[in-house]
Amino acid sequence: MFDVIRSKRYWLALLLVGAIIGIVSFALIGIRNSVKVKQIPVALVNEDKGTLSNKIESKLRKKFNGKDSKIKWVSPQKDGFNDQKYYGAFIIRSGFSKELQQQNESLKAQIISQKLTTLQKKEELPDSAKSQLLQAKFVTQKPVHPAQIKISINQGMNAQVSQLLSQALPQIANALSSRISAQQQSVLSKNKINLSAKSWDLVSTPISVSTHESNKIEKNTVNGTAPMLLVALAWFSALIPSLILWREHTKRSASKFLNATTITSQLITGLVASILSATVGFLFVNVCFNLTIPNPINFIGLMSISIFVFYLIITCVLDWLGFAFYPLLLVVWFLASSVMSYAPEALDPLSRKGIYSWVPMRFSMQTLKNTLYFHNGSSTTMSSLLVLLIIGFVAAILMYSSGYLKHYLFTVSPHRKINN
Repeated sequence: MFDVIRSKRYWLALLLVGAIIGIVSFALIGIRNSVKVKQIPVALVNEDKGTLSNKIESKLRKKFNGKDSKIKWVSPQKDGFNDQKYYGAFIIRSGFSKELQQQNESLKAQIISQKLTTLQKKEELPDSAKSQLLQAKFVTQKPVHPAQIKISINQGMNAQVSQLLSQALPQIANALSSRISAQQQSVLSKNKINLSAKSWDLVSTPISVSTHESNKIEKNTVNGTAPMLLVALAWFSALIPSLILWREHTKRSASKFLNATTITSQLITGLVASILSATVGFLFVNVCFNLTIPNPINFIGLMSISIFVFYLIITCVLDWLGFAFYPLLLVVWFLASSVMSYAPEALDPLSRKGIYSWVPMRFSMQTLKNTLYFHNGSSTTMSSLLVLLIIGFVAAILMYSSGYLKHYLFTVSPHRKINN
């Protein structure tokens, strides 16, 4: 009755179950609980270089200088948006200082004009002040405009971060506007000055804030989660064929160790299956489910490469370790999927360096994200594609070496020991 409980396999099985529960819990809950948005790269651009704009730039840099700050100011770069160097840009437009200075001059002129006009009505205005009144009225008639701040969001980089910045960056600009407005209103209140509706609107909003989105996330891309979901599709498109083809090649092999001819057959059949899976996947997601895909040929090509590389990784594990280690691939997917939906800056050091930096799925997601959202091209496409190809090449070399090394380890080497 208690033989099973006494057996080592029973306790090893329980230990394995505990380990799997721990890993999956870490992937599903632990990583998500540790996510904290901080140090998000945002370009701070001062196109004006005036006295006031330089002061505001300096204050912004000091305010967001801490390690736990959500924003990390970085210097603008050529093609910084397309090359995904930062998630957004805070741009102080040219003429910013001049427009604020004109607002202050107009405000002073209105104060002088109203005070001197009151004296004039009472016939108490000195002759020496009449020219000052005319000058003040002349200044108030000049057109005055709000100072300009432009917010640019690199939306395609990450849907969650872009949504956060779409709220945070305008709030920073509006806070600056409110502070300047409060100073102007304080001056008006002290001098008991009445303004027209148009002048009051300018005092209420001395800084105009506009928001622009670059590399937009299209409407029919599952709210920006399409790259992550497409990687999942690519992974499972490789997971099933790799197991089926591995079983078929193992059954048809003349020996229990796969030779070069069998490995080559695995590569060819896997490549055909990958291209077919990518094409069928495109027909489903684009034609049936209306997913927006700007360049179908690029998409099918990148999906084929991703599926084939995943196929090589999975088949390599099966060739070396056998079906017993097949569940390990599911654990790898759980770990990868738990970090890929977040911006790398939001992950803790363990998740970012220990998982995100090495899982091949994130390179696949980068290439797919670029073809969906970065229509002007991105330097990260070629680098990510190169990493994927290197991973696939290494997996293929290991597949070829598996048969020879296993044959040597399990047949040749033991036979030599017996003869000696």
